[in-house]
This record gives sequence, structure tokens and C-alpha cells, in this order.
Amino acid sequence: MQKIKIITVGKMKRGPLKDLVDELRKRLGPYAKIKEVLVNELTAEILEEQGVVIMLAEDGKTMDSMAFAKTLTSWSERGQRELTFVIAGPFGFDRALLTHADHVLSLSPMTFPHEMAYVILLEQLYRAGTILTGKTYHY
Repeated sequence: MQKIKIITVGKMKRGPLKDLVDELRKRLGPYAKIKEVLVNELTAEILEEQGVVIMLAEDGKTMDSMAFAKTLTSWSERGQRELTFVIAGPFGFDRALLTHADHVLSLSPMTFPHEMAYVILLEQLYRAGTILTGKTYHY
């Protein structure tokens, strides 16, 4: 089971997106151990304390769901430490922090609110888990 940490700036408000996050975290149970870390501000010190850092940015590398699943597998097979995904807050993050990332990933060329990015990331992690185990969620 892959250990995944998700660092988010700011707390998600209650409502439909929070409900969806809770549901996706439950579904992810068989595939990954998810730890959420909420921070008020993203700093270089926080990033330096992490395992493999994957920052989400609109100008990061894009890939389809199959490629994402394969990428997660390759990181796991190489004995990578805990994967840490970083989602910036509503005002983005200091671009200088990208130097602390092992990988920069884009969920889409479009810009989303950070709460929506969190939902999309969880859904893609769940989809990757089902792809890698041959479940029928991904067609």
C-alpha cells in the first residue's frame, strides 16, 4: 500500500466538495494510506522535510490517467519514500518553491480552486488504484 501525503494550504470548507473528499478518501482505503496536512503557509522548510514532492501547478507535466497510474507504480517500484502531493492555496504559491519539487504535475491546463484540485487529485489517485488492480472503475 502506497503512503501518500497531501499538503494543502488552508482548510476545505464544509459542503459538497468536502463530502466528496470524504467519500474519495474512504474509497482510496484499499489502495493508499492518505495523510492530509493542512498548513497556513507553504514554506521551503516544510517541503524539505518531505519524501518525494509532487507539486501541482497549471504549467506542470500533464498525463492521462493510465500514465499517472504507471508513474505511481514506477515511483513505488523504485522504493521511493512517501509521496507528497502539494496543493497551493487560493492565491497559488511562490514560484521559487518549485525548486524543492521532485516533480511538477498539472491536473489540467485550466485553473481550478484549490478545493477542486484536491477533489480531482483524490479521484485520480482512486482511479489509478483501480487501474493497477484491474477494477472496472476506469473504462
